[in-house]
Amino acid sequence: MTVGRDYMLKKTTGPSAPKYFIDTQIVPRLVNAVGRGEVLLDRSAVRLGIRPSVLVGGAACVVAGLLWNTRRGQSGTTDQA
Repeated sequence: MTVGRDYMLKKTTGPSAPKYFIDTQIVPRLVNAVGRGEVLLDRSAVRLGIRPSVLVGGAACVVAGLLWNTRRGQSGTTDQA
């Protein structure tokens, strides 16, 4: 894509309302939540004396196991009357 000399003249005055809302409301909240999670992970790793990657891996395994058991439990249930 090439940009001509009059690009700035044709450009709209600002972002659309949905993009403005996402950029000013959603993104900052997500970034703050991720930052809080990172601080929590770092503090937990220091307190427990375990590397953060081990904590994340362990949490991922626990979540995967719970999902696996939940899915396995749903497919095997049948109503017997």
